[in-house]
Amino acid sequence: MKTEVNYLYRDASNYKFRGSFIVEGAFSRAKIEKYLIDEEFFVPKAIGLPALVPEIRNEDDHDWHTFEECVETTDGEPLLTARELIRRIKAAKARDWPVG
Repeated sequence: MKTEVNYLYRDASNYKFRGSFIVEGAFSRAKIEKYLIDEEFFVPKAIGLPALVPEIRNEDDHDWHTFEECVETTDGEPLLTARELIRRIKAAKARDWPVG
């Protein structure tokens, strides 16, 4: 089984940038909510994922992203396993979600 994980960056002006990646195995936001910032946000660079932040930023922009949806898929090559993603998220939480 593979899961497509869709995530979102919303800047201070409410412009939205979306991305996705595939993990090997079952993954859902419910499995990791308690490890996210305010049970909602994460910093992709802290867990080895590409940030969706545009190159041109203003002083109100931030590095926080959200997981949108996770859907079972048969397409795509996995970037990592669901277990490894969860491990990285827990480790980032233990480091208080470092930026960069």
